Amino acid sequence: MSSEIPETSEPHPHRDDDESTGKATTSSRTVGQRATPEGGEPHPAVIAHDISVRGEEGPVYGPLDVEIPGTGLTVLSGRGGGGRTALALTISGRMKPRTGTLEVLGETKPSVIRRHVAIAGVDDIDLLDRDVRIHVILTEHRAWSTPWIMWTPRADQDYYESVCRPVFGERDLPPLDAYVSQISGLDRLLIRIALALRPANGEEIGMLVMDDLEQVHEFDDRLILVTVLSRLAEDIPVVVNAVNRLPDDFLPDYTLIELFTDASHLQPSHAGSDLDRIHRIAKEAEL
Repeated sequence: MSSEIPETSEPHPHRDDDESTGKATTSSRTVGQRATPEGGEPHPAVIAHDISVRGEEGPVYGPLDVEIPGTGLTVLSGRGGGGRTALALTISGRMKPRTGTLEVLGETKPSVIRRHVAIAGVDDIDLLDRDVRIHVILTEHRAWSTPWIMWTPRADQDYYESVCRPVFGERDLPPLDAYVSQISGLDRLLIRIALALRPANGEEIGMLVMDDLEQVHEFDDRLILVTVLSRLAEDIPVVVNAVNRLPDDFLPDYTLIELFTDASHLQPSHAGSDLDRIHRIAKEAEL
């Protein structure tokens, strides 16, 4: 069950530049941790120390220390923006950190990490074309999974089921002939997750990283997505970026890590509102 544990370091929830180094300080803290599995806690899925990424406009995130458990669902909670997405790309092997050390599933080379870590929900990587039918997407996936000398038949319902049913579970699959624009945002994201977990190269996936839980705007659909991710986390560690923490009464058994990765976002000294009152209201209304 998610529960409060002692903090190991003082977080910095706003940009706080170190004048001596010119680096923006960001940090993380684990504020809730799932129950220890029977047989003890396995080796962490992710061990990151002092990692950072810098872009043309300055720091994106870091330096950052974070450790992600080797089992279950982990929510990386914090401000939305490029910092969290860059971190998701980093721990999935799609982006190399500028500084620090990173170990994912026991591997340290990004080229090896990305073969075994699936990532979904990042538009630059897996956005589905709205003007395309689902069977076209599945047929293309099938083609990439087939030796080039072989003819690729159109994806049928059996192939659709084999790829997407493990993710959709008991939820109805959208019609195979439907356009992407005709299906819900949740179904689009579930298809993206299913494709990510079934890479064309046939590599075994050992972890799933999903960016931006809030891209599913409907609250009920978001809760369904959380239950899907929780179910997938019974087999492999699942990491999801979210602005807000999940409701404990809905999903009590997960690890929550608060991130402060908004190194590129300047925060005003005076917000123009009573922040204490706003925080109280937000906590009372927390879902």
